[in-house]
Amino acid sequence: MSPKISVIIPSFNHEAFIGRAIDSALAAGESDLEVVVVDDGSTDASRERLAAHREDPRVRIHLQENRGAHAALNRGLELADGEFIFILNSDDAFDPRRISELGRRLERNREAALAASWIEIVDPENARLGIKEAWRTLPPWPAPTAGPFLSSLGDPRLALLETNWISTTSNIAFPAALVREYGLRFAPLRYAHDWDFILSACQMGTLELVEEPLVRYRVHGTNTIDEGTDEGQGIMRFEIMWVVARHAMRLLRSSADSDAEFAHLRGLFTTSAPTFGCEEVFDQLLLLRGAGDSPPSAYDALLEPSHPFTEAVIEFLEEPVLSS
Repeated sequence: MSPKISVIIPSFNHEAFIGRAIDSALAAGESDLEVVVVDDGSTDASRERLAAHREDPRVRIHLQENRGAHAALNRGLELADGEFIFILNSDDAFDPRRISELGRRLERNREAALAASWIEIVDPENARLGIKEAWRTLPPWPAPTAGPFLSSLGDPRLALLETNWISTTSNIAFPAALVREYGLRFAPLRYAHDWDFILSACQMGTLELVEEPLVRYRVHGTNTIDEGTDEGQGIMRFEIMWVVARHAMRLLRSSADSDAEFAHLRGLFTTSAPTFGCEEVFDQLLLLRGAGDSPPSAYDALLEPSHPFTEAVIEFLEEPVLSS
């Protein structure tokens, strides 16, 4: 018989944290639960740490060669048997109430495609550094303009076109039907695969937000997002603009009851989108994406690093001084 809850843990070189991540998922006290760990070619002692959990029938461990976070997540989606899927990165941890609280929201609202919560930011020793209250606090980067902003409307889905306030794959739970019936998968992106998945899901249903910090996001020296403040900033910025441009028009249109409301939302989007001061580049991406009824191959081809347009844009976005 299939479990009700599947927790997918993509693991890579987090020997100091992977045990705590697994234990936090098991500590939820759910009897009808499985933990699916996909180790993506760790080269540290992570696999030795995982061996300590092999005797627990609730834990399944899959080892693979390194193929990237999106590939580990997609393999986890293939292996998961639960009705509802939670994701937990191997350096983060769940609050003991997370699974029950978010699971209750998803069961109660069958129109919900996603559930998320506030986030507790912690250091390697679990000391609290702050609370991220969705889009209201601790934004990952400055807003590109002085507004007005989509987030001022209070709609959590529209706020995602301004900033990825969900922040991490550790902060999403969703019905497995999104994967099994609609084929939702993580795109081959290094920095924004979570944002792309979230925006895709938001077009399939509503979003439940629990206003309590029920996941611990750990800040340490090897967080992937920190790479984007160094030599990877051009790639990170490009991925973010590619993702937002990919989903924006469909999400805005589905959120509007009339042409007038769509025009209003479109205006707010203009002052809210994360363009990093490169509005002309972002406008070109919107143009290439078109109406957004289906993902055109020409737009998806921009993810090829050798694409001439992409190469030029990434080089431009590497410049340290951009208007904001």
